[in-house]
Amino acid sequence: MNCLTPKEIYAYLEQELSAEDRLRMKEHLASCSRCQRLLADRSRYLESISSLPEPELPPDFSDRVMASLPALKSSARFWLWLAGGAYLVFSLLVIVLALGTRTALFPFCLNIFRSLFNLAADLSSFVFRLIQQVYGLIKALRIFIEVSAGLLSGLFPVAGLALVTLALGGVLSLVLIRTLLRPARLSVRR
Repeated sequence: MNCLTPKEIYAYLEQELSAEDRLRMKEHLASCSRCQRLLADRSRYLESISSLPEPELPPDFSDRVMASLPALKSSARFWLWLAGGAYLVFSLLVIVLALGTRTALFPFCLNIFRSLFNLAADLSSFVFRLIQQVYGLIKALRIFIEVSAGLLSGLFPVAGLALVTLALGGVLSLVLIRTLLRPARLSVRR
């Protein structure tokens, strides 16, 4: 068995392990002086914490903490309102669809739901492809910088290499930013 992690030792001390895990850890502790020291240290630490007096908080403590928190940024409020509005619209569409199953509104509601789900599928596909492309680009940039640094290390002294690597990194970062900010083309599914 490998040596114990602090998380496992705390779980052992606080009796949060199954009987099987506890037995396995006891066997390990019997043969490992490093883990025995770690267990003794953690045990003393927990005992010293438990002996501390309970802090007495003033009655207005929570009010003062809440008053000292920064106000919610307006952009966050915008996104909260937008998400709430989208949820409301979606809920209303579900209600209309449920009520419209026996009326003439059913085909209309069904088309709306198809469009919404197609939009969600296209958006998730786009985000997935974007993440893949960014990951591939970052990987390629890293390889390019490593190869360039290896090639340039023979040509420049160490200080010059750092400068050249920094310049290459800056240029490649600008290329990456330009690539990411370029408008994406979405395909429309029919």
